[in-house]
Amino acid sequence: MDKIMIVDDNMANLIMARKTLEDMYEVIPVSSGISALECLNDMPDLPVLVLLDVDMPNVNGFQVISEMKNKNRLKDIPIIFLTAQDDDITELEGYNLGASDYIRKPYTANLLKKRVDIQIQLLSQRKKLEEYNSNLSSSVQDKVRKIVGLQYSVVEMFVDMLEKRDIKLGSHAKRIEKDMEIMLSEISKRDEYKLSADDSSTISFASKIHDLGKLCIQDKFLNLRSNAKVFELEALKTHAAMGADTLSKITQLGSGNSNFMNYAFNMCRYHHENWDGTGYPEKLAGEDIPLEARILAIVDAYDNLRYSENNEKLLNHSEAVMKIKFAKFTQFDPKLVDIFAEKEWEIAKINP
Repeated sequence: MDKIMIVDDNMANLIMARKTLEDMYEVIPVSSGISALECLNDMPDLPVLVLLDVDMPNVNGFQVISEMKNKNRLKDIPIIFLTAQDDDITELEGYNLGASDYIRKPYTANLLKKRVDIQIQLLSQRKKLEEYNSNLSSSVQDKVRKIVGLQYSVVEMFVDMLEKRDIKLGSHAKRIEKDMEIMLSEISKRDEYKLSADDSSTISFASKIHDLGKLCIQDKFLNLRSNAKVFELEALKTHAAMGADTLSKITQLGSGNSNFMNYAFNMCRYHHENWDGTGYPEKLAGEDIPLEARILAIVDAYDNLRYSENNEKLLNHSEAVMKIKFAKFTQFDPKLVDIFAEKEWEIAKINP
């Protein structure tokens, strides 16, 4: 049975209110504001509602509600003010202090019961809404955990497939993720890019499968050098579109329009686009190229200069950085090249 506290210095009012409500509620009658505060502070189980007389000696109803609203344990208890004063200023002051309702004296038993029932119904509805929101939040969190788990599994599955196809592809993917983490840790600090820490983490993780399309490329085209025949180079270039196409099909199967899938798709498809519009597959230019793909383009090129068998001569760290800087404004976003240059020694530490 719900508890209701009635605070009134008039004993006749206390008796009438108690008789009116005791069939439905456990009624706690209190005859002064001081006693009410002491009782509330000591009660292990608080009342669900307080009926509070405004006009009491020593500590009046306004003072009681002010004390209650300043205590975390008491501030959410609904309060109905009781008063014989018939003026708008008193009523407005009660609402301003946080009262839920207002009853003018003298009141009938039926009116009191109805007003109390309304507040109890509102309280019940609020609790149901809180429970619903809590359950909804738990359900959403559970779905998010499942989606993240699925994303992790998709990435690791594809990385494993790349590694089995060619161990160098797997090693490349793992180095790319680490280099992207360094770049993104700095980029996310800059307001102009509007990247959260979660975005950065998602992008760096999804970057591991940017070469997914190479699973569809014949072995003879995988390690072509710059002097290869035109048709061979064109065959290799198809990996960007094929990887993105595979990811779009996964999305259609139920992964939804998640940030993860969007980032992964953009990096697969656009990491070979150039700042000046001379790249592939769509010849995008400037900021039309998604940010994550522009970042990856720099990191991918650096790793290829250091470790890829496609190059006749592998470069050391300083040489590779210099080559990246030379391609500023043509192949790469100039602002991102500057950030790469700022972080180059961190990148050097993890790329011996």
